Amino acid sequence: MIPLHAEATEDPQRVRWIAPHDRMPAGGRVRWAPGRLGALQDVGVIEELAVNGNAIVITLSPGHLWRDRGDEIRVALDEALRDPTHWQVEPIEPTGDITQVVEDLLAGPIGAIAASHGGAIELVGVSSDQVRVRLSGACRGCPASETTLHDRLQHDLRRRFGDQITVAVANASATATVGRRLLTLFVRGSGGGELRRD
Repeated sequence: MIPLHAEATEDPQRVRWIAPHDRMPAGGRVRWAPGRLGALQDVGVIEELAVNGNAIVITLSPGHLWRDRGDEIRVALDEALRDPTHWQVEPIEPTGDITQVVEDLLAGPIGAIAASHGGAIELVGVSSDQVRVRLSGACRGCPASETTLHDRLQHDLRRRFGDQITVAVANASATATVGRRLLTLFVRGSGGGELRRD
């Protein structure tokens, strides 16, 4: 069998199946899949089937549960991936301008989280599938900024534009330097000596 790994999503009807890169069909919405997987689409067990990054995303129709259908779908997916060239896939068009969406998120909920802690996140640029941001204020060097960027910003962007989207910090090296300096201060301070200010 092809090595497949199932990942749950926020939607209990939807599961992401991670498959080897060389077995993946082209990215997009699957209009038709070969074999039993296609048959499950035809009879309405599978509501939506998409190839997104390194995953096959399968959404079951209402009334069907993964605990009942999971094994059957896993076998059907294995069979269908044995020849990925026979899949009929329609490319997914982006649902909007990624730059505008990032700016809206940073001006709205994501920016509000950073501002509530005395920091800020600023868009540096978008190139291909990478979004680069700059951290300032309390966000720079803050361990929680990683959670804000990846669990919030990157997650929201991937939901809209696909799993290939990544968020990177343009000033990551400066952030690491600040973090090391703070750690050094704490270590020196915990030894009973005077806290040195650099």
